Amino acid sequence: MLKKLTVLFASLLILNASSLNAFADELSDVKTFFENYVKAANSYSKSVTNYYLPDAKIIRVVIKPDGTEQSVDFPMERYNTELRKGLPLARLSRYKNTYTNVRYEKLADGDYKITAMRKPNQDKKPLPFYFIATNTKDGWKVKEESMHTTVQKFLKSK
Repeated sequence: MLKKLTVLFASLLILNASSLNAFADELSDVKTFFENYVKAANSYSKSVTNYYLPDAKIIRVVIKPDGTEQSVDFPMERYNTELRKGLPLARLSRYKNTYTNVRYEKLADGDYKITAMRKPNQDKKPLPFYFIATNTKDGWKVKEESMHTTVQKFLKSK
């Protein structure tokens, strides 16, 4: 009986260790995904849109001059258009974002929420940011993004 319990206990330890390793590998993949996204975005790469699902939800929370906030959703098509138009100016002005207090949280559905404070180089203080990343056959992709911004043009319709 003791031998069976020992074997059972050892088996449970091995299973638990392998699931912890799988979680660690997955978390490492998500961290690498986010780091690569930041590098691509800060190097003005047109491949940035490859980090997103075709129907990703994009949210800009605009901080108005009076301090109030307005959430604006817009489709990936608009995101892609604005990215293409903005890349030359971003490159010329050497626009970059830095991310601090980056946190990774595994959600119940297996996705990861990546939260951080994003500081555009032209802003005085960092602003809240998050991604919801989902694992696809093509690797991790952004299925939802939310960034606070002081850029008022997001309030104007296309």
